[in-house]
This record gives sequence, C-alpha cells and structure tokens, in this order.
Amino acid sequence: MIYPYSDIRKVPLDYQGITSSAYAVQRQQPDKEGVFTWKECGVVGNNYLLVPNSEVKDLANEIATKSVHQWEPMKEYFDGKRFVYFMQSKSETTEIAQGDDISLGMGFWNSYDGSTALQFRTFLVRLMCTNGMITKDFMNLMKFKHNAQSEGYEEQIINASKVVDNCGDDIETVAKRMRKMVETPVDLNEIANMRNTHLSHLPVTLWGKISSHFLNKDSDKILDGDVNMWDFYNACTDVLWHDEKPTMASFEHNQVITDKLLGAMA
Repeated sequence: MIYPYSDIRKVPLDYQGITSSAYAVQRQQPDKEGVFTWKECGVVGNNYLLVPNSEVKDLANEIATKSVHQWEPMKEYFDGKRFVYFMQSKSETTEIAQGDDISLGMGFWNSYDGSTALQFRTFLVRLMCTNGMITKDFMNLMKFKHNAQSEGYEEQIINASKVVDNCGDDIETVAKRMRKMVETPVDLNEIANMRNTHLSHLPVTLWGKISSHFLNKDSDKILDGDVNMWDFYNACTDVLWHDEKPTMASFEHNQVITDKLLGAMA
C-alpha cells in the first residue's frame, strides 16, 4: 500500500563526493515487515518547493470551509509521486435530463517529482453514477503560488473559494452542451466516426474498454435505436472514473474526452 500522507524530505544528491544541484525527494514507505524507510520518488532542483499531500488536503478543506457550498470528500489518488484529491458538493444541482442531475466538484493536483504544479480545478459530477467529468476548456484551473513558508496562501484560498462560488455561468454553459448530447442520437456508424475524429487519440485498449462497456450497458437501447451522445459519453467517464487500477492517464483521458465531446456540441 502506498501512503499519500507519510513524511517527505529533500536530500542533496552527490556523486563520489561531488555535490549536485539536484535533490532527491524521498517519502516514508513501509517495507514488507511494516518498517518505515525512505523511498525516492523524484529528483528536483534546489528551488523546487515540496508541498506535502497532507497540506494539499488541508488547503482543500480550507477552501471548502470558505465556500458557500457544502462539500464532502469524493476520491483521492496517489501513485507514489503524483497526488489528486477530489471533493464534491451536493448543495446545488443542475438538471441535464429528468432525474439526471450534475453537481459541482473541485480537484487538487500535487506532485513530488515536479511533474504537476500545485493547482486546483473545478469539474462536474453526474450524481446518478458519481462519474467525475474533468474539463480544462470549460471550467476553471488555478495554480497556487507559494514559497518555503507557504506565505500568501490565505489570500489565494479566499480567491479560490470565490472562483468556486462564482462558476454558475460555466456550469450552465456545460449543462447546455450536455443537454444537447441528450438530444443527439448516435448509432454504431457515428461511434466509428467519433473514433476516427474526436477520439482518435485514445489508446486501443482504452477504446476497447469503453466500447465494450457501452455495448453491454446500453445493449437494449442500442438495439432499439434509442441511444444518444450522453449515453456514450457517460460510458467513457464511467470506465475512467471507476477504474479499479487508475493512473494519472485515467484523469487525463477523462479531461480530453470531455473537452472533445463538449466541443463537438457547439
């Protein structure tokens, strides 16, 4: 098991007594006997400001506290180097179809290897199946500027809570496109066309999982010719959000699929 909130440190690298300008990032991880040891999880420059995942979670909770919405934890991911923490609000919802609502979510990204800047994004959640729908093009992204003493966070926390509380127009813009998805019928020919256009970037294995899930989940509706783009899109997010063994690519593919299919609904 990988512990996302264990202690971390930066250690100077040296080679045969020659000190390098690079630093190794190490986190505490239990071995097979349960003894905690230091495990390297990245190499960064001297000026890289390492932020513990525990502080990121605290930051998320502070923003949630200052927001007018009511928030609860939703999902977290850590691969030993990169961390994502998601929260969702159910205090306000937006209807896409009868009995099918979406709500607001916010996600926080962090890394110990320098691959991802500390940031937060607003995203949307389909309440019927708790699918997260990540978008870069239609919702907000905010990177946190910080120093070694984490000074300036308070002002940024207030700004972030304002971003969260004032994204109603963005939600409605996305909701309109999602409602258009509901009104857009698809058949196997259209799915093949999407594969060759909007979704040509997807790896073959992921496309296979999505196609299989869609065909099995909506088989009766497909036979009756009663499926739409919303059905297909939710098959995509269902596979990616509820993957038993997710990777960072799961969230990246979620975002790209969302942006491509929402963009097609202009």
